[in-house]
Amino acid sequence: MVTAEGRGDTEKSRPLLRRRRASALATGLLILSLGACDALPALPGSGPSTPDAPSTAAEPMDPEQVMSTASTATDPSWLCRPGEEDSPLPASTEGGVLTPESMSTEGNDLTLTGPFRLAADHSYTGFVPEGVLLPAHPENRGVPAPGYDGELGVEGAPVPPMVVRERVEIAAAEGEPAPSAATAHLTLGTCDDAPLPDGQFLLRLSGGGVDGPGRGTDDAGWKASEDVLVDVVGGRLKVVPGAISAPTGEVPVDLSQLACRAPLEAVGDGDGLTVDVEDPTTSVSTLVPEDEPGTAITAKVTVTAQELGTRALLQGVVVVDPATGTVVTGARNATDVGLQWIDEDGVTRVDRAWVSRSTCGRGALSPGSYRAHGFAVTVDAEGATQIVLSDPWEVEVVDEEPAA
Repeated sequence: MVTAEGRGDTEKSRPLLRRRRASALATGLLILSLGACDALPALPGSGPSTPDAPSTAAEPMDPEQVMSTASTATDPSWLCRPGEEDSPLPASTEGGVLTPESMSTEGNDLTLTGPFRLAADHSYTGFVPEGVLLPAHPENRGVPAPGYDGELGVEGAPVPPMVVRERVEIAAAEGEPAPSAATAHLTLGTCDDAPLPDGQFLLRLSGGGVDGPGRGTDDAGWKASEDVLVDVVGGRLKVVPGAISAPTGEVPVDLSQLACRAPLEAVGDGDGLTVDVEDPTTSVSTLVPEDEPGTAITAKVTVTAQELGTRALLQGVVVVDPATGTVVTGARNATDVGLQWIDEDGVTRVDRAWVSRSTCGRGALSPGSYRAHGFAVTVDAEGATQIVLSDPWEVEVVDEEPAA
């Protein structure tokens, strides 16, 4: 309920309200009039900023531009003469992370690109990559060989067979944001200027160009999230097909075509691999001799490649029922395949597909005629699984001792 006193206060305030409304209307008309001519950069919602306004969004580096930029020579003495020179690596590499995503090579040059994330409370001052090349472990090619898994460049440390001799350094203006993706371009060589040695290596990438928080502290650095795989074949750098990094020494594959009761078929065009079989079993009994774990169809399976070097490789023997074309023994269900080095002679191993046990029927195979294949599994440059089969051979399974 409004009192007479309240009505009096309202009437007294009406002239003030009218003046406020008129002022607001005039301001609105002025803004609309100015907007019809030129947008007001200072007004929120007035449209995109002018071309001269600085952008706060971090742009990725252009790999082509980085590759065309002149390289700067580096001094690898700290690696070539361990203990005699100070390491150029920053004391801390917690200032940012580069996640390797793609790589290309040409001769002695290597270009690596991936998302780059700057740590909180750090500022970007440029991109200065540092790389250390480590020989790969012969049994687990995702980790360094023995002797190279410790600190390098210190007294008593081994001299790496390859070092970085040149790099592209990217300068940055003060206050410039860090790129959302960075590109490292390196030229590799040796301590004695010899040709690059053939083999498989791991590139451990880090670098400077990051300022840490606080005053009077050493500049921080960044590091790659994982070591990167790289081959040298015929003195030239080469990317490992389908694998940028592999900390476990294995890469993902799809072995559904080799699963129990799956129709066995080749997958892909073979990616330059060839599978040959020697000394195949042609007749086998389900009867297990004393002191033997079981009976099996065996063969020596050799895989050769058109392009030598490291690649994912699984090879073995698989057996199908010729009536259905489906796998009955020798099935595989792994999700990852280990990396192997393939040289001019290829990779050879003797494999077996059990007959008396561990078959897809769990018991022994029924007597009868079967078809066996040697197989090889790899991944191509895009990471797609490739399955290559040898020419088939016939195998007779019996429930008595086979004829000599």
